[in-house]
Amino acid sequence: MFRYLVLLILPILLGACASPLPPDNVCMEMRLGDSALAGTQRAPLTISRPPPVVEMMSSTVNSMAGVFTRRATDEARPRTVAAPINVAVFSSGGQWGAFSAGFMNGWSGNPVSQRPEAFDVVTGVSTGALIAPFVFAGPEYDDELAQVYYGVSEERILRRRNTVELVGRTSLWDPSPLGRTIDGHLDGPLTDSIAAASERRSLLVGAVNLNSGFFEVFDLTSMASSANPQRTGCMREALLASSAIPVAFPPRRIDDSLYIDGATRQGLFLQGLAEANVQPTLYIFLNTTEGFPFEEPEHSLPGVVSRASAIANDELFRSSAIETLLFAQEQGWTVRGVLAPEVWPGPDCDLQNGQKAAFCASFTRQLYQAGLAAGSAQPINWLGADELISTLRRQSTAMMQGG
Repeated sequence: MFRYLVLLILPILLGACASPLPPDNVCMEMRLGDSALAGTQRAPLTISRPPPVVEMMSSTVNSMAGVFTRRATDEARPRTVAAPINVAVFSSGGQWGAFSAGFMNGWSGNPVSQRPEAFDVVTGVSTGALIAPFVFAGPEYDDELAQVYYGVSEERILRRRNTVELVGRTSLWDPSPLGRTIDGHLDGPLTDSIAAASERRSLLVGAVNLNSGFFEVFDLTSMASSANPQRTGCMREALLASSAIPVAFPPRRIDDSLYIDGATRQGLFLQGLAEANVQPTLYIFLNTTEGFPFEEPEHSLPGVVSRASAIANDELFRSSAIETLLFAQEQGWTVRGVLAPEVWPGPDCDLQNGQKAAFCASFTRQLYQAGLAAGSAQPINWLGADELISTLRRQSTAMMQGG
C-alpha cells in the first residue's frame, strides 16, 4: 500500500518542482543586434560594433585621409591613425566589488594619478555591472557608488529561502532586496546622464543567454537614450541578469530568453575594440585577490553547492581574466590593473549554520577602505598585464597542485 501511495504522491511532488517562467521584459533595443553578434558569440572579447567614440573618430580620420599621407614613388597612400581612448573594465566578484567602489572614490581625489574626466567605454560583469553605471556617469556619482557598496550586508542583496520555499523554485536565494537596492539608485537623473553621453561613449554589461548558452552584451547607453518608457526598468533587468548567479539567484527573462550571471562564461570582457582603429588604455579592475579562502562548508545541500560553486567560479574567473589580458597584450594595448589585497571575512561574518555571509557589512567596509587607500596612493601602484597574468597563474597553479 505504501508503494502505491509513493507512486501517487511522487508525480505531484515532481510537478511542484517545476517553476513557472518569470514574466517577460520586452527590452529589444537594449541588447546588441543579432547581426552584430553573428559569428562572434563564441569570441566574447571581440563582440559587436565599435563604440560610438570610435565610429566618430574613424569618420574624422577618414575625412582627413589626405592630410595623413606618406610619399611613395608612384602615389601617396593614406596612413592609419589609431584613436586613443580610455576603457574601464570591471570584473565579477560579489562583495569584492566594494574594493573597486572604494578605489574609484579614492582615485577621484588623487592629484598625482588623475582619473580620466570620462571613460569612452565602460564594461562590467555581475558585481562589475552594478559598478559600471556610476563610473560611466562620472565622479559626481561617487557618493551613490559608496552608498551601494560601503558596509553592504546580505539584507540589502538577498534573502535566503527556507527549506519549504525551495520547492518549485529555481534558486536558493530571493534577489528582491538587490532589486530594491538598484531601484534606489538607478533613477531618472542617472539614466538621463547615461543617455546624454550615448552618442560618444558606451556602457556595456554582459550576461549569459541560458537558452543559447552564449555570452551576450547589453548596451545600456542605447537603452538609456531610447524612447522606451520602461528604459530605466530595462536597464535594471540587465543589471539583475548580469548578476543572476546560477542556483543562488533565479534567471531573468528578457525578450523571451532566460539570462544568468555573465561570469559563467566571462568574468570580464572587452567590447568591439579589436575591429576598431583605436589605441586603448585599459583600466582593469579585478574584484578578487591573489588567494582563495579556506572555509569549512556546512554539511548540507546548500552548503556544499555554495562551496563547490565558489571553487568553480574562482577558477573560471582566473582563466577568463588571463585570456582577456593575453588578448590585450597581443593587440599591444596599454594595461593598468589592480586587484584587492589578500584579506578575508572575519568571524563576525559567520552565519548560524556555519557558512560565511555572501555579503558581510564589516568585510565590505574593510574592502572599501582598502580600495580607497589604493586609489588615493600617490602614485597609484598600477599592475601591468604581465604582473596581473603571473599573479593569477600563480594561484591557479597552487590550487591545482595542492599548495
